[in-house]
Amino acid sequence: MADNYKITQYSVNTILGYVENSQIAIPEIQRPFVWKGQEVRDLIDSLYEGYPIGYLIVWQNSQVRIRGFGKGGTKKILIDGQQRVTALMAALLGREVLDSQYRSHRIKIAFYPLAQPGEEKFAVSDASYEEKPGWIPDISVLFRRDFSFRKFEREYKEKNPDVDAAPLEAAIDRLKGIVKHQVGVIELSFLLDIDVVSEIFIRINLQGKPLNQEDFAMSKISVNEQYDGDLIRNCIDYFCHLVKEPSFMSILRENEKEFMDSEYGKMLGWLGNEEEFIYVPSYSDVLKVVLIAGFGKSKIGDLVSLLSGKTAGRTSGKGEISKKVAQESFETLGRGVKAFVSEKNYRGFLGALRKAGYTSERLLYSQAVLNYCYAMYLLMDMEGISSDKKDSLMGRWMTMCLLTGHYQSSPDTVVMKDYREIREAGMESYLRQIEELRLNDTFFESVLPEKYASVTARTAPYLAYLAAQTALGAHSLYSDTATVGELYASKAEAYQILPKAYLEKCGFKTREIYGQVANLTYISKEVKSIVRRKSPSDYREALEKQLSGGKIVASLEENDIPETIFEADAGTVPQILAERRKKMAEKVRRYYYSL
Repeated sequence: MADNYKITQYSVNTILGYVENSQIAIPEIQRPFVWKGQEVRDLIDSLYEGYPIGYLIVWQNSQVRIRGFGKGGTKKILIDGQQRVTALMAALLGREVLDSQYRSHRIKIAFYPLAQPGEEKFAVSDASYEEKPGWIPDISVLFRRDFSFRKFEREYKEKNPDVDAAPLEAAIDRLKGIVKHQVGVIELSFLLDIDVVSEIFIRINLQGKPLNQEDFAMSKISVNEQYDGDLIRNCIDYFCHLVKEPSFMSILRENEKEFMDSEYGKMLGWLGNEEEFIYVPSYSDVLKVVLIAGFGKSKIGDLVSLLSGKTAGRTSGKGEISKKVAQESFETLGRGVKAFVSEKNYRGFLGALRKAGYTSERLLYSQAVLNYCYAMYLLMDMEGISSDKKDSLMGRWMTMCLLTGHYQSSPDTVVMKDYREIREAGMESYLRQIEELRLNDTFFESVLPEKYASVTARTAPYLAYLAAQTALGAHSLYSDTATVGELYASKAEAYQILPKAYLEKCGFKTREIYGQVANLTYISKEVKSIVRRKSPSDYREALEKQLSGGKIVASLEENDIPETIFEADAGTVPQILAERRKKMAEKVRRYYYSL
């Protein structure tokens, strides 16, 4: 390996010159500029104090895609050090940077040349530094080719008349001298292939967050233009940005016309309108879903191997590489990504969740469960199942997962079993098998009621109950306007049917009684003014002045609360909560089989 690299020293000035002249370029296997202004400030301060700032890694290769430059040609490719080099260009050359949302902005560093020991010399600049005595609001002016110290000194003294020119000049010279600071550079041989370079990129990350397997997979995808890897990578990245930030579409249409005219770019055209999605995937989520639905695999390492052309039994990295396997794997990946970002599939999946009552992010148990469910939805689409049937099956599948903890133990193993069974028997038949085995009468009559004794309000079975209330349009307790779904989505505070203080008076001082989800419900602000954390017997008279007896009974029934709640006492509290748990479970059963 030692023959494949050398270590040399370049000055900061030389490195910036190489970047400006496109002799060093940033490949697409790296991430956007994610440093905060304070990190840029710290880098400049380190250079000013003469501290080392770590090695850069560059590689000369003509086949790697370069941002804004096409192929690499004879350029040096910056493999590690993007954040540091970009920070230097922003602070010293006044260049704008693109953040992780692809928004362009300046990061200015202010300098106080007459700072005494212990005083701050550098700061992230804002408008206030324009007026702060002694501060230079933007150090990039000092590095311009036409910079004149005498002119600068005259203007500085006009604002700071008592300044001594000698220490000012010494501080400015010292700051300008940071461009002579030597930076270690590891130069990788052009003989190294992209697999080795990607390995180095993953393993040696001198600053910032270490990359994970998904980063490695994205780098592998990006560099393979022969099989449209660069388009696939951009499609994944841009989709994830657009779901969070629809206004990003205007930036894409202006700056990425070539991509937007491609088949992959056209797949994203529907995302430009302002709307909120309850499923907001990252690029890692996209890769995981496509890996499951498209490849029948669950480990990202398997995807990297397949994209490298490694056949079964060759995952150790030894042996021959099959171009056919690589090509077929990229074709499968491309189809999977197109299926993921398709408006029909994405909206269809979210629509199925909404019909089942999962109308807000708070009702979704975890991103992992969402990923697995979307993979199952894509499998149903491949199966050719009709839209209405997919809606029904997906609503039941999501609810089954929450009620049974389907993916809580060994999720990779479980999802691979799901994949095999669905491909062999079909989704409807497989789900029916699960229902017969796990969602039988015993489950709804004995197992599920006990789950509602949980003192954790975000347990999956309780979320399924709230989804049932939402899907059925259930009104909150003692209200004929506010709904449970609306209150939960707006993060309203849950209300204890039997308040903690009352239960403690009855002798129930443990959270296992007052904190269980069977003791929770949702009430509107208007109702809250009536009940005021009182016991039901204490607020009954005031409530009956607002609602008829019939409406009170109907509201209790709608929220699965026994009518005996008004007669609760030390002897009946456990029985009342047990009855409510059974009512909640029975509602979920009726709801589930209505989907």
